[in-house]
Amino acid sequence: MNVKVNFDATFDKQHKKLCIGIVIRNSSGQLLKVKVYNNEYILTTFAAKALTCVQAIRFGVELSFLRVEVKGRQTNKVTYIIAKEGLNEDVNTYLANGLTNSVVWAVEDDRQGGRGGS
Repeated sequence: MNVKVNFDATFDKQHKKLCIGIVIRNSSGQLLKVKVYNNEYILTTFAAKALTCVQAIRFGVELSFLRVEVKGRQTNKVTYIIAKEGLNEDVNTYLANGLTNSVVWAVEDDRQGGRGGS
């Protein structure tokens, strides 16, 4: 199965916290998995960016997807919203049953190619 992995992160440098939001979709744009990783004691922006890439790729590999297209920062507003909200909640989680309204809206808007309005 071909999948696309989108990810983004928010970094709170003052508190040394990083939250990564990851969305995996099939070739039709259907949402397959969503994951939030919270990380503490991240000292530099470079370390935050490196860890973001590693955790996004590792998540796709752990799910045993054979063909993965990775899209990083600034490619998907859904992943940004997930990462931002995850930083506030401070918990690692799968969001399969508990997407917030803003995430649900962003997922639907993104699925429609950004034509959903605001």
